[in-house]
Amino acid sequence: MKRFAFFCVFFLFPLVASAAQFPVAEALEPYVKSNELPGMVTMIATKDAVLQVDTIGSADLETKRPMRADTVFWIASQTKPITAVAVMILVDEGKLSLTEPMTTYLPELKDLRVVAEKDDNRTVLVPVDKPITLTMLLAHTAGFEFVTPFQSKHKIDSLPMSQYVTTALMTPLKAQPGTTYIYSNIGINLAGAIVERVAEMPFEEFLAKRLFGPLGMTETTFFPDADQLRRLATTYSLDRGDGKLVPSRTAYLTFPLDSKNRYAEPGGGLFSTPNDLVKFYQMLQGNGEFNGRRILSEAAVKEIQTKQTGSLDAPYGLGVRIHKDAYGHGGALGTDSVINTSNGRVLLYFIQHQGLNKSEEAKRKFHEIGNRP
Repeated sequence: MKRFAFFCVFFLFPLVASAAQFPVAEALEPYVKSNELPGMVTMIATKDAVLQVDTIGSADLETKRPMRADTVFWIASQTKPITAVAVMILVDEGKLSLTEPMTTYLPELKDLRVVAEKDDNRTVLVPVDKPITLTMLLAHTAGFEFVTPFQSKHKIDSLPMSQYVTTALMTPLKAQPGTTYIYSNIGINLAGAIVERVAEMPFEEFLAKRLFGPLGMTETTFFPDADQLRRLATTYSLDRGDGKLVPSRTAYLTFPLDSKNRYAEPGGGLFSTPNDLVKFYQMLQGNGEFNGRRILSEAAVKEIQTKQTGSLDAPYGLGVRIHKDAYGHGGALGTDSVINTSNGRVLLYFIQHQGLNKSEEAKRKFHEIGNRP
């Protein structure tokens, strides 16, 4: 039985090329050797295969635990494309419409208000002048601010979706729907709440059954278990006194991470590994299909990667940033994934840091190398 189990697991993963094709380590190792960055994992893939994995430096500098392809990372806002795919699964099934008013699914939000005037002495609120749609929620054009006041005071994972909707109702919009781009976890979270309401199951359960299970993503979760916490990459920031990398903790999440008082947050709560997350992006690169299994229609994938912000100077699709011939998303602690539609490559960059500018420089070098002919 053990031999049979190994055989099955082996073929669940994409084939990995045996020889390095891209000089990623050569370009990125100097950042680690100079103690400017702790370590990172990079992946270059196509829809059918992982071409190259580079594990550089340490997941934990104090214990010298090395970075690995199964190191766990908080992927933060890379949760947003996953939430968009959850929405599009239900759109494909005719259970949701991107153009239907949000209040069709969340009628308790019918009395939302918009800040028309505000100063130190008063705030003037007016009704919304047009319906908010799922497209607006997923493209950050609904007018919501980044997080609710409750989340600002507490954490982004501090409420279940059923209660979160109430806090959204108590949060006035910063602008009328459709008039401006405001990057907002609130909009993405409400899209997740709609999935939960229409699917009649918790959002995390929907993802597990309809997305992660079919893709074989066994390590992507809002709630890392004990083994995953042991493999979690330590977050680092720069000590402004001596310039050394020091362990730090994000202010967005509730700790400890195995607390029973944490809840799924569709706008930025997921944890994953490089080995796991690559499958999601390979599915999108495959126009909705992965390993012979269709998750989304080609039309749904096209809608995701199409600019949804109209004439606004903000190239954003449904839960993804739009680049020239590419789309994808990053996360608060430096993770990043890009799908290049012109050369068929998926580029994944994993690191955990707060405020390390050299990480952006390293990421740019990785993208340049990963996109070479």
